[in-house]
Amino acid sequence: MAMGFRFRQFTVDDSRSVMKVGTDAVLLGAWAGREAADAILDIGCGSGLIALMMAQRFEDARITAIDIHAPSVEQAAGNFIASAWSGRLQAVQSSLQDYARQHKKAFDLIVSNPPFFSNSLRPPDQEKGIARHTASLSHRELAFCAAALLQDNGRFALILPAGSQSAFEDHARAAGLVKCRQSDIVPVAGKAVNRVMSEWGSRPETTEQSRLTIRSAGGDYTEEYKKLTAAFYLAL
Repeated sequence: MAMGFRFRQFTVDDSRSVMKVGTDAVLLGAWAGREAADAILDIGCGSGLIALMMAQRFEDARITAIDIHAPSVEQAAGNFIASAWSGRLQAVQSSLQDYARQHKKAFDLIVSNPPFFSNSLRPPDQEKGIARHTASLSHRELAFCAAALLQDNGRFALILPAGSQSAFEDHARAAGLVKCRQSDIVPVAGKAVNRVMSEWGSRPETTEQSRLTIRSAGGDYTEEYKKLTAAFYLAL
């Protein structure tokens, strides 16, 4: 069932495909970062959902959203213009690798819902292939580029399938990143963890661990999910 999604002075109707509202993006957009941020980067922005969530949550931040896929950047730019924060949002068509070479240590918060089906067959639709596969952006490149783009006290937050988390952590540590927070995501009560959100910095500290269940066994959203995302959904 389609569900309306709200930003202040900007409402997305998922049934009209104005913006794809995926659970992974909603979770990350609501969870990533807890301290004030002045400069935020959204890697692989797609339609701009996470960037808009960042604009609502961090009222003084300037948000740059990059994607290698031109139609996605065009859609994100249109959604930014329609929002209350158009002056603080910018959509840029660029690979992460190129962007990192030109903007070192530019951001104090970086977020990404990255491509992930690295071991599966490519889908027949190559447009979707760009968005869903790690062929053009490996997890190693993601970790090293994010580390290069982070300011000294910055944080990098992302969401991955549970099966990809361990391999990514190896790359992140090789890039000099230290895990600060982790939240294991259970899709339905009684099921196994299928996603992991993690946040990384450059300074050693104790990792904060948590777990969040999205739906009860009966299919309703849990109170913990409602609490995390209530500022964005029209109804839960």
